[in-house]
Amino acid sequence: MKTLPSSDVRNYFKMKYKTAVALVLLGLIVSSEALRILVCYPMTSKSHSILGHGVVNRLLEAGHEVTHITSFPRGTVLQNLREVNVSHIAKAFEQDKSSKEEFSLKNMLGKGNFAESVIFLYYVFIIHKNFLEDQNVVKLFSDPNEKFDAVILEWFFTEMNSGIPVLFDCPLIWVCSTEPHWHAFRIMDGITNPAYTLDLFTHHTLPLTFWQRAEGLYKIVKKNLQLLVFYQLEKWIYNSYYPEIAAKRGVTMPPYDDAVYNGSLMFLNAHPSIGGAMKLPQNTVNIAGYHIDKAKPLPQDLQKLMDEAKDGVIYFSMGSILQSDGMSEQMKRSLLDMFGKYKQTVIWKFESDLDDVPANVHLLKWAPQTSILAHPNLKLFITHGGQLSTAEAIHYGVPLVGMPVMADQILNMKTMAAKGFGIYITLAEDMYSDLDTAIRKVLDDKTYAEKAKELSALFHDRDMSPGKAIPYWVEYIVRNRGAPHLRSQALNVPLYQKLYLDLAVVLTIIIVLITKAVKFILVWRSKKQKEKSS
Repeated sequence: MKTLPSSDVRNYFKMKYKTAVALVLLGLIVSSEALRILVCYPMTSKSHSILGHGVVNRLLEAGHEVTHITSFPRGTVLQNLREVNVSHIAKAFEQDKSSKEEFSLKNMLGKGNFAESVIFLYYVFIIHKNFLEDQNVVKLFSDPNEKFDAVILEWFFTEMNSGIPVLFDCPLIWVCSTEPHWHAFRIMDGITNPAYTLDLFTHHTLPLTFWQRAEGLYKIVKKNLQLLVFYQLEKWIYNSYYPEIAAKRGVTMPPYDDAVYNGSLMFLNAHPSIGGAMKLPQNTVNIAGYHIDKAKPLPQDLQKLMDEAKDGVIYFSMGSILQSDGMSEQMKRSLLDMFGKYKQTVIWKFESDLDDVPANVHLLKWAPQTSILAHPNLKLFITHGGQLSTAEAIHYGVPLVGMPVMADQILNMKTMAAKGFGIYITLAEDMYSDLDTAIRKVLDDKTYAEKAKELSALFHDRDMSPGKAIPYWVEYIVRNRGAPHLRSQALNVPLYQKLYLDLAVVLTIIIVLITKAVKFILVWRSKKQKEKSS
């Protein structure tokens, strides 16, 4: 038998090895075939768009194809990404000068929590209605050639979009942009017990007093009465909007009730280190922090400024909705005078220009917030308490001073104070003494910074990072055809049964019958005794 030279033997096995590796890689490619996913974020605020882009980024990183409907398109071309621009919705609100003035910081002070009003629900309703009626959206939904494996919808106090996944005959995945609360949970499991779970817009923290529990129950009853009205409006939109598009796609729309409760999964922009621990249904997943990308390098001038701040840096931002330049002139000047007395460098996200700015104060019309928070020289973050800012502060272990204005900001900052990594103060024209005291206390008392680092460690200590959890669970839902085994059976139980009203009726009838029987027997015995005595 002819013997091959050793070099030929080596080449032979090298070729076999390369072939085997190629086959394995090919198998991996086939097994991880890209999904086509539709992501819808109708809300017109910048903060909501950041969350939407975060979902899209994580899906793109996992190799999936994404169509993203957003009011804030990137304006750049990315592989596997198609954007549908609905920015005209936001522009319509920006052009409404009266609406813009109404939402300025100086007009929001002392007016209570706007998010608790009926006007808030109407505002959300109009945005989602305009979203569905957008020509680009209608064109996309009406095209019978458009196919998706899953639809991801931001849940924000309406289920009007729940008909979208039906059009594409694919699973529905909600993303709740806030801490979990009863309003969102009611479509995944049921209304949570107000004795130990907080309303998103409450001013209280656990444990609740007797009157606070009574207030929480009252708010749920009140809000549900309001929802009955908006339910009819949303049902009207559903029945007038979807059937025509469904007919073009050869789809039959189910009743509105069925579509609303058809969610396979709900992502929660939450984590126990931020808000707290609460009971979650099997089909809900905490993913707070998923929007946070690796901190990018600071602009050269800002990097130099923070590096050379020998006494550290204070960063101040009121977010993207209620901006700092919406403050009254007195508030702006008082803050500048206060900041000018600090030895620390102050970076203030301020959207316009100001005169006579102290030397240690630097105004930025746009601030790379996560990169600032990541800098080791940052000592304190003064914030309005939005969910994104709170999560980013915990992510980087930065202590806070919170000045909330509305919505969930109040609860976020109350919780932050209760956890011990910051101080809550009331935003007002005469707040400067309280604000100055809070800032100096957080800077001087190292326990706040230590607690921030401790919570940051808890925030990062997970079995799966939030960025990886998104594609994992989306793939899981698609792979298991909507994962109906995860759905809560509570959705199938009528309200009267949950409240045991049927049992109450039966017990009432039994008690009434027993009472009547006892009375009858007593009367009968009394008559018998009278007959005997006579």
